[in-house]
Amino acid sequence: MAPTTLRLASFDIGTDDLRWWAPELLDRYPDGFYTMHQQLFEAVCADSQPVDLGGAELEKVELIKYEPRNDHYPSDEELKSLDGIVISGTAAGAYEQDEWILRLQEVIRDYHQQQIKMSGFSFAPQILAQALGGKVDRNPPGTELSVVTIHLTEAAQQYFGTDRTAYAIHVHHNDGVTKLPEGAVSLGTSGVTEYLGWMLGGHILAFSGHPEYSRDPWILERMMIVERRDRLVSAQHIDYGLQALWNPTDYIWQTQQQFRFFLGQLRL
Repeated sequence: MAPTTLRLASFDIGTDDLRWWAPELLDRYPDGFYTMHQQLFEAVCADSQPVDLGGAELEKVELIKYEPRNDHYPSDEELKSLDGIVISGTAAGAYEQDEWILRLQEVIRDYHQQQIKMSGFSFAPQILAQALGGKVDRNPPGTELSVVTIHLTEAAQQYFGTDRTAYAIHVHHNDGVTKLPEGAVSLGTSGVTEYLGWMLGGHILAFSGHPEYSRDPWILERMMIVERRDRLVSAQHIDYGLQALWNPTDYIWQTQQQFRFFLGQLRL
């Protein structure tokens, strides 16, 4: 099998938040989430063998940056050259009525009709659900952060073709999907948040877990320190999360499954 290159659109919608939230992150990651994801994909691609990727030999993952907050999306011609879309996290809520959020939902519905592959982290399962008839709200159990164990549903085990029943990953969210879109299937739960990701057909795979934080937990540590300082999250909650922050995770496995998705190997 010839080596493969994935060309993915990076929908960076969270870097503007970092400028006021934790600007020191931009010293290490100058383009914010775009840089984080670029480094993540490069590292996991380099570490992966064909046996990890359903037999595919993945040579390179190319990310092309777009900024939906500025109404910057791929043209029709650019879309034809892409293998899919990766949506970043953000401090915004999928249920908010900002113009860029409503516009992003329109784009998602259009891509859904075209069966364009869409994936991403944290905000991604929320905005995808909100756009496609699901429901997003403040997470009923409250904020969930640091390393959690996601218990895979049987459907997710079949989808990924794995005997694995759970995996560990960093999360950071105040909101949650409370109702899945029609036809969507839950990826798994932590026992705190009901839906920590979901799948739909062969063109949507959305993760609540942040593999970019798992690769470099310092990112989330800086965010959590600000949240404690500004009393956005209780000090007790932050301190508890910091104790688990550097625990080992399975971010490489999650990222490999995302590669397999974009390679067309996964579908319900």
